[in-house]
Amino acid sequence: MDQKELYKIEKSDVDKCIITLRDAFKHDPVWKEMVRDDPDKDKTLTGFFAVPVLCGMKFGKAYAISNQIEGLAVWAPGEKTYMNILGILISGAMAYGSMIGKSSRKNLSIISKYLNPDRKSNMKGKKYIHLLIIGVNSENQGKGYGGKLLNKIIEECDKKGRYLYLETELEENVRFYEKHGFQVIKKINIIELNVPMWEMVRAPK
Repeated sequence: MDQKELYKIEKSDVDKCIITLRDAFKHDPVWKEMVRDDPDKDKTLTGFFAVPVLCGMKFGKAYAISNQIEGLAVWAPGEKTYMNILGILISGAMAYGSMIGKSSRKNLSIISKYLNPDRKSNMKGKKYIHLLIIGVNSENQGKGYGGKLLNKIIEECDKKGRYLYLETELEENVRFYEKHGFQVIKKINIIELNVPMWEMVRAPK
């Protein structure tokens, strides 16, 4: 797949990206639990989805199906995917990060407590790309857009000889990724939120 077939996301597209991701993840169990006690869920979700998009644009890549942003994917080299305060500041996402409510920040910290150490351990000694987020709005699901976006990242990883790493929270997603060559490294349960997650990796071909 030629990169020109996809649309490179610009900063002016961030609002469209947020709308698409909010729609794509509206039934996602992890996101529901993360904002369950937040008095301003709308504001928090705007911040949640803007941060990885902006961080990915700064440190990695962010592409969409078209300039209508029906679906998008954001990825970055593994060594640059820990979205700490400095990274958020450099990426220009601080204003969005500050929109995340206190209770939701706490829940996000809980999830990071599980995922970040696992990712370091799982990928120790390996060069890899981390898929930060991928989503297609509900109107366009089932059209192969997710596969088209994922294949672009896979092509890049194969060309560079890098592993591709991701975390997902739906078993149906696990089956989708397995069809693209991923394997489950570990299934975890976020005890505090009572939701499962799967850590997956694909080796370069």
